[in-house]
Amino acid sequence: MADKIREAVARLNARQSYRPDHRIRRAPERVITPPVTSNEDQEDGSLRQSLAAIADRQFCLGVKYSEQQMRADRDGAHPDIIEFGRLLVKRMRRLDVPMFESTMWRTMDDQQSAYVLGHSNAKPGQSAHNYGCAVDVIHGVKGWNLSRQEWSIIGHVGKELAAQRGFKLTWGGDWQRLWDPAHWELTEWRSNKMVRA
Repeated sequence: MADKIREAVARLNARQSYRPDHRIRRAPERVITPPVTSNEDQEDGSLRQSLAAIADRQFCLGVKYSEQQMRADRDGAHPDIIEFGRLLVKRMRRLDVPMFESTMWRTMDDQQSAYVLGHSNAKPGQSAHNYGCAVDVIHGVKGWNLSRQEWSIIGHVGKELAAQRGFKLTWGGDWQRLWDPAHWELTEWRSNKMVRA
């Protein structure tokens, strides 16, 4: 996704800097019309705007961002979910997007609260979070309050990263019943449950 976004930025910059070549003689009153934009160009512009809306380089350099990186309880969680969460945050940071892992483990009481509040369809014992096999990665400034387009950028980056590293993950942004774009879980978490002592 980052490469696609970079290509879109380069194409737009090339169009915006379009100037006639001074070596070619032209009729003095000739009007040069800009190239017609396609739907793909509009989509690229929309992606650039969405990425710009969630980027915050200054926040990434601050103390609060550093503190957020220590928030999630990773102790004893599945090694693949720990590594994925770390790498997703790092990759988004390269795009100046401040993300952090907010939740990895969730106690049964916390799961019950999330279920009662409607933040989860899973009852206690039915969530990958209860077994250290899931991570919620959210924006450092906006939290969960991102548009679908903004979440789709993060989802695309996460899926690309998972494919590159061979992680078998499910993204909550693909769910129909309870859309949860911050959530990533091991696809086969039921057979990879971690148990805390």
